[in-house]
Order: sequence, then C-alpha cells, then structure tokens
Amino acid sequence: MADSFIFFLNCFVTLFSVLDPFGAAVTLIALTPDEAVEKRAAQAIRASRAMVAILLVFAVAGGAIFALFGISIQALKVAGGVILIQLSLRMLEGKSLTYRTMKSERDEAGDKEDIAIIPMAIPLLAGPAAIATVIVFADRAQGAVGWFMLILAILCATGLTALILREGQKMADWVGETGLRILIRVLGLILLAMGAEFVLSAVKGYFG
Repeated sequence: MADSFIFFLNCFVTLFSVLDPFGAAVTLIALTPDEAVEKRAAQAIRASRAMVAILLVFAVAGGAIFALFGISIQALKVAGGVILIQLSLRMLEGKSLTYRTMKSERDEAGDKEDIAIIPMAIPLLAGPAAIATVIVFADRAQGAVGWFMLILAILCATGLTALILREGQKMADWVGETGLRILIRVLGLILLAMGAEFVLSAVKGYFG
C-alpha cells in the first residue's frame, strides 16, 4: 500500500508540475483581457475537460500508439526526460511555459472567441511533456491498484489545475508576480529531478 501511495504521489507531483497551472492561468488572463469573469471561467472549464480527456486517452492507449511506430518505452522515457529537463530549466529561470504554443497559434487564438481548445488545452496544458509523462507512468502502473492510482493522480492533478485556471485572476492578485515566479521555480526544481530520473531509469532498463 505504501508503494502505491508513493507511485500516486510521484505521478501527481510530476504531472502537476508539467501542467504548470500558474503559468497557464497567466496565459489565460493574457488571452482574454476583456472577458467577463464568468466567461473566462467557462473557458477554463472547457480547456480543463479537454485536457483530462486527452491525458486519459494517452494514459490508456498511448503506449500502444507509440508501439505501432516501433518506439520503445525506454526511448519514450529518454524523450520525456529530456523534455522535462528542458522545461524545468526555463521554469528555474522564473519563466512560464507559454513558449509551448506557436506564435501563429497565439495569434489565431487572439482572433477567435473560443481559446479553450487551442491553444489552452492543446498544446499549452496537454502538451508533449504531459502526454509523455502519463505514458511513462502508465508503463510503471502495476495491476488494478496501480492503474487506479494513476487515474486518480491524473484526475487530482488536472482537477487542481482546473481550479487554479478558474480562479487565476484572484490567485494572481493574491500571490503577486513575485509569488508566481517563486512557485514556478519550485515546480521547475521538481521537474528537473523527475526528468533526470526518467532518463536514468531508461538507461538502466535498456542496459540492465
């Protein structure tokens, strides 16, 4: 039972850090500067629902999808680890992860009323790092209990992210810019350690 809880905690903390809800909340505010609070909250809820659906699909079927292309789980771990390390270095500099969206996507979002799916859900929230994370942890899930813990971790991480997105303006006003940068740096440190662990685990599995 203790191992299952540790697995849940590792998955939850890593995925929550990857999702970077504080940076995503700031991006949502920036993309909807003239929106009413209720409409912005509705956008956050739609983005969160899409994010949950995408991550659950890849958690269940992602391994099989990559296997069709002959990509091993060890290779995916290395790729995921490199992505996490890259993101963590930016976060340690106090930067949010808004660079995961292309300029054309942000420009297109600015011209549209609905930005919940693109770029908020994809690729800002359920981006390559988040998808790789859930696939790697799905490979580590052992038995029904492991899968239950994995799905619970995904729901908890995305649920907390959804709450932060919905209350983003209040949180930004309360924490302030300095507080947000401190939180981003803390999450970045966690991501750096988990990215290194992904790579070391893949190397050990490949040569072991």
